[in-house]
Amino acid sequence: MFNILLGEDDMNFGSILKRELEEESLYNVDHVFNGVEAVLSFKNRHYDFVLLDLKMPRLTGTDALRIIKAMNAKVPVITFSGSAGAWEQAESIEVGAMKCLVKPFAVGELKEAIRSHFLK
Repeated sequence: MFNILLGEDDMNFGSILKRELEEESLYNVDHVFNGVEAVLSFKNRHYDFVLLDLKMPRLTGTDALRIIKAMNAKVPVITFSGSAGAWEQAESIEVGAMKCLVKPFAVGELKEAIRSHFLK
């Protein structure tokens, strides 16, 4: 089973993603609600994959991504946002995200991106 860290401040959207991913029976998802919690969770537990909303309270997803990548440059990360501009999306890729999805996105698209990473 793969451990996924999900940083998403929207409780409803985060719950949907968590449920959809855990339905696969391949993933255990820890859902946190801000960037500080994401960094602390990543520091204290092993994760095989990270999902981060770019617009989170206390610490943005991009700033959390920078810190997480400093701790483990190889961990795969996908970012997403409903309100980030093209510059913020590009910045997350530059900092180390595999891709940045624009909300609303198809959950199947996210699942496929994660699955294809693990099947490399």
